[in-house]
Amino acid sequence: MWLDCMKGRAPKTIIIDQNRAIKNAIATVFPETRHRYCLWHIMCKLSVKLGSHAKFNYGLKTGIQFSLYDSQTTTEFEESWGQLLAKYDLQGNHWLQSSYKERSFWVPVFLTSVFWAGMNTMQRSKSMNAFFDGYVHAGTTLKEFVDQFDNALRKKVEVETTTYFKSSNQTILCVSRFNIEKQFQKVCTNAKFKEVQRELMGLMCCNCWLVSTQECILTFDVLDEISFDEQTKRVHYSVYYNEDECEVKCTCRLFEMRGIICRHALRGCQLKNINVLPDVYFLDRWRKDLKMHYTLIRSSYDDLWGRSDTRNYKLMIQRCLKLVAKISSNNDKVHVFLHYVDEFDKTCEGSTCDSTFQSTQANPTVVLDKGKKILSPNVVRGKRRPPNKRKVPPVEKMATKRKKQVILVETCWLLDI
Repeated sequence: MWLDCMKGRAPKTIIIDQNRAIKNAIATVFPETRHRYCLWHIMCKLSVKLGSHAKFNYGLKTGIQFSLYDSQTTTEFEESWGQLLAKYDLQGNHWLQSSYKERSFWVPVFLTSVFWAGMNTMQRSKSMNAFFDGYVHAGTTLKEFVDQFDNALRKKVEVETTTYFKSSNQTILCVSRFNIEKQFQKVCTNAKFKEVQRELMGLMCCNCWLVSTQECILTFDVLDEISFDEQTKRVHYSVYYNEDECEVKCTCRLFEMRGIICRHALRGCQLKNINVLPDVYFLDRWRKDLKMHYTLIRSSYDDLWGRSDTRNYKLMIQRCLKLVAKISSNNDKVHVFLHYVDEFDKTCEGSTCDSTFQSTQANPTVVLDKGKKILSPNVVRGKRRPPNKRKVPPVEKMATKRKKQVILVETCWLLDI
């Protein structure tokens, strides 16, 4: 059903609980999808499966957490895991053995090469409870649920639109003179820019030095002081910088997993006097200068917030679909169409498109191919007496006033007022 609704496109990643039936189904239906187990559920099972161990609260639990969260490579994890089992005599524990066999589905170090948007638990599904707070309850009927579902989605769209408006019109001050921070300030949304600033403030706890140079690859060692529970520990990270491609990678894999460049990579860039990052480090999903395509699709919950760009988008899609159905069987027509599209795209990037648009607006008369003009229809006065103005009920006045306020707010947003 997912593939039917999404036109055959499978999800890139998926997080599930330890359910063998769902795991087998995903492997069959989504063979290219990378899925993982919810780490939170597995960690909750530690006290159930190993709580009876005499040293569970005296080193065993901390050792498991250390192996999971502090291992930067798969080799480090396997070595620390083996030492942990030998130290606490757990080689015969069935649950640990079965969990180790499926380590690629839940151990963080095996999942760092995949983009997870910062998620490692099923928190998004749990947040559905908060999503419906104030809209539905245990006694809600099916009909009421459908109406309230649209109201909840409408509220979510309003909040998202407000947040996007604030990101476009409110500027968060920089905390440093690092030019890369100005890049993120200009491009990223406010929420994501705050995450970048947290990494920038962490530069004060990082010491970096050059270790080796092999052709165009520079290797840095970064010593980071991490604070947790009023304690501090020092962790070594390796940063690799490719001078030819201006590419920087860190063993913490923060960018690969969350889409945010880490403090260790920023320290390496600072050491090499790199003040500008390539566009690859600015993901489209968190850019405030790009229009999200899904906002142009009309839905059942945005009737009050319908815009002209939404109507234009729908009109263009319909016209293009008709044209595609006509010319898709003819290669020559397809090449000609693509040529015109490319030319129009280049024109829109410059000032020609704007001047053409202004000239069209200045002369609104539309001329047909045969020289005929489309004129405005004449206003014909009715023969009967014009109707008297009826008395408007107070409820209708309030509804009309509310509708005008909504239109006024939307107009202000469109004009960036």
